[in-house]
Amino acid sequence: MLARSILLRLSFAALLYPAAAAARQAAQNSDKPAPAGATAATPPGVIRSTTRLVQISVVVHDKQGNPVTNLKKEDFSLFDEGARQEIAYFAVTPPAVAVPAQLLPHNAFTNRYDLKGEDPGAVTVILFDLLNTSVEDQPYVRKQVLRFLQNVKPQDHIAVYCLTTRLVILHEFTQDSSALVEAVKHFTPKEIAAFDASHPVRFQIAALADDPMWARFEDALNNNTGLIADINTINRIGTTVSAIKGIADHLSGVAGRKSLVWVSGGFPIQIGIPSIGGGFISQDQHQTDTTNQLPRPDRESNSYDENARAAADALNRVNMAMYTVDAHGVALNTGSDPGLRNGGFAQTTFALNSEQDSRTTSRLLADRTGGLAFFGNNDINDALHHAQDDGRFAYTISFYPNHGNWDGKFRKIKIESAGSGLQLRYRQGYYASPDRSDPEKTVSIELQQAADSPLDATSLGLIVSGKADGPPSVRKLDLHIGVDPKQLLLQNSDGHRKGALDLFFLQRDDTGKSLEAEKQHLAVNLDEKQYEFLSQAAMVFDRHITVDAETAEIRVLVRDAGSGALGSVTIPAQTFFQPETKPAAPATNP
Repeated sequence: MLARSILLRLSFAALLYPAAAAARQAAQNSDKPAPAGATAATPPGVIRSTTRLVQISVVVHDKQGNPVTNLKKEDFSLFDEGARQEIAYFAVTPPAVAVPAQLLPHNAFTNRYDLKGEDPGAVTVILFDLLNTSVEDQPYVRKQVLRFLQNVKPQDHIAVYCLTTRLVILHEFTQDSSALVEAVKHFTPKEIAAFDASHPVRFQIAALADDPMWARFEDALNNNTGLIADINTINRIGTTVSAIKGIADHLSGVAGRKSLVWVSGGFPIQIGIPSIGGGFISQDQHQTDTTNQLPRPDRESNSYDENARAAADALNRVNMAMYTVDAHGVALNTGSDPGLRNGGFAQTTFALNSEQDSRTTSRLLADRTGGLAFFGNNDINDALHHAQDDGRFAYTISFYPNHGNWDGKFRKIKIESAGSGLQLRYRQGYYASPDRSDPEKTVSIELQQAADSPLDATSLGLIVSGKADGPPSVRKLDLHIGVDPKQLLLQNSDGHRKGALDLFFLQRDDTGKSLEAEKQHLAVNLDEKQYEFLSQAAMVFDRHITVDAETAEIRVLVRDAGSGALGSVTIPAQTFFQPETKPAAPATNP
């Protein structure tokens, strides 16, 4: 179990090494922690102390729809609510280049791509969403994704994830097209009970439609079924948003523009939609029942726009555009291959309203992040190519807002270019979120979600090193967590930089089951001299834990209370302790 009697402390002893020499020293002596500031430069785009950097990805096309790639910083003008802003950072999406890995000792682990030699530049994530896609549409989506992956260019960095009731990694970032194809081929689409439970079939017997008592019974039954469906829909929305936020946190450490291609049936932005004239529509367009079938009042006006906003905000913080692709395609003859749909249809007005509502969510996510929404087109492959091409030719423009009014309201951004007839696409704006002051419950939920994610969060760069304390049999472990304080959103007060960190330690067995977990809140209060010194080296926190005999991995998470940014590092327990082997059963005589 985790040792509860030993508190985290700020370790200055590990910071006595100059930043450049620290990595060499760590490689020579694995008993000493590798400082988080081992590299000379902070990765571009990190949140600076007491400031907020707003990054905007801009795609520019000419009148013919061709990408424009020769613009410079001076060709753009940026306005925040009409006020001109100075462009602090400008970049054109560069081709991916190999980054040499910096040597870390065998007992040190990091979530920083630059230290692992894995910084891929512009990247694309394909999220194959089974949770929000009907089982009838899944095979067609899989076929289209495979078609796209078979034509991936050598310079493309692509990852493929899948969403069921949890996020599943089919393949992490790679330029190997064949590896991506094989990963998707070996994944079989499946029926998701959570999807079916939130899409109930309306109970209705047309022969008894004229019986008022029977109609009331049908309405009562369908409303109760609808309430259960609402609960399952809410769960689907929460799982989807958590997955999107997890992907954003995972890619925060990658510089430049990132694209998320969400191939999905979508989730509604509201539930409990009234069904006016909810009878079935036959192929000859005849509606069998025109009775107003309103759900119960407690199912009305439940909006989930805040969930869509939370997902979009998470993506915007890491400069990631979402491309929403309707997995349902051209909805005509239901039950057939979407690629062959061409006939009559049979669905209720309630189903039509629900589908339109899901499309509204998809449009909002695309518009708020500077991506595109694709509907009424069964060519998923074409949509994937659009996202990939935008990632190759995007400009990144960043600025530090000077309005000083962080009231949580949405602020509109306008970007202009000096070129004639150019078409610019970028996200509509940003929320001027105030300093975070989240309640304990919110902090616990965010930490638990990040801990449960199969992806390490990279919004905060970390280096975690460890050393066994005593003989292996006691399974004691000293952990050293290194954090660059320039990443934290700290406030100036009386000559001090003040903030707070939340730390979370989780132990899991080889099945992913949580064995031990503990959270701790830690205040940060540094005078300017301390802050400048630690910015050149690192803040290093010590933690002493007892590792459970069944622990397969240890996950360390750090959350900046000021910005909500997260970092996590996963450590294989066998690095320090060999798994226990059970004694062989005694041989029996034949």
